[in-house]
Amino acid sequence: MSPKQPNRRLAVLLAEADWNGAQLARSVNALGNQQGYRLRYDRTAVAHWLKGSRPRRPVAELVGQALSRRCGRLITAEDTGLVAASGERRHSAQGAVPPQEEPDPLRRLVRMCRAEVDPEQRVLLRRTVFDLSDPAAPVSDHRSRSRGLAVGRPVLRADLTLLGAAIRLFATSVDAHGGNHARSALAAYLADDGLALMSGPAPDELHRQILTACAQLTHLLAVMTADAGHHGLAQRYDSTSLGLARAAGDRLTCAIVLRALSTQAVNLGHLRQAADLAAAAARHAPPGAPAAVRAYVLSQRALTRALLRDRRRADVDLAAGEEALRQSSGDSGPFTSYPAAAFAYQRGQVLHALGRRDQAVAALQAAVEGRSLTERRPAALTHSRLAHLLLEAGRLEEACSHWHHFLDLYPLLRSAQADRALADLLHALSAFPRHPQAVGLCEQARALVALARNTLPGS
Repeated sequence: MSPKQPNRRLAVLLAEADWNGAQLARSVNALGNQQGYRLRYDRTAVAHWLKGSRPRRPVAELVGQALSRRCGRLITAEDTGLVAASGERRHSAQGAVPPQEEPDPLRRLVRMCRAEVDPEQRVLLRRTVFDLSDPAAPVSDHRSRSRGLAVGRPVLRADLTLLGAAIRLFATSVDAHGGNHARSALAAYLADDGLALMSGPAPDELHRQILTACAQLTHLLAVMTADAGHHGLAQRYDSTSLGLARAAGDRLTCAIVLRALSTQAVNLGHLRQAADLAAAAARHAPPGAPAAVRAYVLSQRALTRALLRDRRRADVDLAAGEEALRQSSGDSGPFTSYPAAAFAYQRGQVLHALGRRDQAVAALQAAVEGRSLTERRPAALTHSRLAHLLLEAGRLEEACSHWHHFLDLYPLLRSAQADRALADLLHALSAFPRHPQAVGLCEQARALVALARNTLPGS
């Protein structure tokens, strides 16, 4: 066995980042925890890497992400010297491409969804790591590859109606119960019914409409997967949704998915990627697009600009989004509307990023008041966010009131986002050990944590 060679690539990157080994280890641990990995690396692990050791996957990808965020440029796993020069695409024992790396979007969707319902393959699939170099934004044409050879029974227009019902069903489910409820049911539906409809003989226009509906269902699966805490896998589902929407020639669905990818990148702290994706979403939803879609994408571009300290253009986008929202119709479909409460929440996020906390609080209060009784997940997360802003403003009693509402809703949710919000509640209120209301909330939250640990995981 040849001796290990020092990892000069990683040493150069650490110098560029002006980091020591402990700082890199902490950043890698934090990124891993965000994506569902419990990592406990320290400076000694980094010292071993510098001497030539290679950590197990996906640590190299997380190192690349940490250094990318620190250095302000894309740094891949290969750039770190922690994987083989070939890039080490993961292959199965038979040498097959893993489901999430299948190039054709239709085949990728079917293979991923079938892996989701297999207990052994599901574990490997969920280890997919978020990819900073994911080619989500560039336009490519998968039309001929996704169509393939028509097989099975002819597709009917009634099938499109059934797909629409499925879209409404799963969109309602994720808002009511969170993404970790019935997720595998949607995967199984796409692998069976979705494949049959996308592969069946149909006139071109009907086929394109079927592809759009399946792209929207795939996006909902991505939303559920992200809310279940599997961010890399959620990104692959949204990239697959993009491929299907492009094959259908549907720019509006592309805009919606790109906007969602931008939101995910913001949540993970990848602001430059988030801004690029938000800009791509806006390009796909030109001025002639439906007003609700324009409001949806402009509000996200406003947020990314606010987070990057581009105050003037953030204000312009927010105002344009508000005007588009006023022009939108009363349609209530999940892909044809943008609820006023959802826009108010986004407005609060933008205003807080711009340093206007009081206005942000008012916007989030409007968002809370506008939620229906079935929108438990967004309501719970809005109460949590509002509580943090109120606490930041020194309004502890009001913050506790909103955390009470959050705790009332939490047991009805199967959501990693809600789980993180519960942990954040405990962390924030632990600073007030003598405040009766805060102590009572912490006791209630700890009881819910204990209950969750004894509950079977969701789908």
